[in-house]
Amino acid sequence: MDLLQSLHHLALDNLSFFSPSRSTSAISRRFSEAFTSLLHHGRHLGPALAYIDRVAPNFDLDRATPGNGYRSLIQVVQSCLERAVDRS
Repeated sequence: MDLLQSLHHLALDNLSFFSPSRSTSAISRRFSEAFTSLLHHGRHLGPALAYIDRVAPNFDLDRATPGNGYRSLIQVVQSCLERAVDRS
C-alpha cells in the first residue's frame, strides 16, 4: 500500500470516528473537517505526482545531470505524506 492509500484509509477511518453526527463537540467537528480536507487533497495529489514524475526527465539538463527540482518536489511531498500518515 502506498502513502496516498494509507492516508486515504486513515482519513476515512478518522472521519467516520469523528463524524459530527456522532458527537457535537467542536473538537470532533474540527477533526472531521481536517480529515475531509486530507481526503480531498489526497485524491488530487496522486494524479498530480504521477504527472510530475512522468514529465520531470524532460527538463533535465542531460541524462547525467538530473537536477531540475521536480524530483525534489516529489520527495518533499512524500515526506509530508509520511508525516501526515504518522500523525494520523
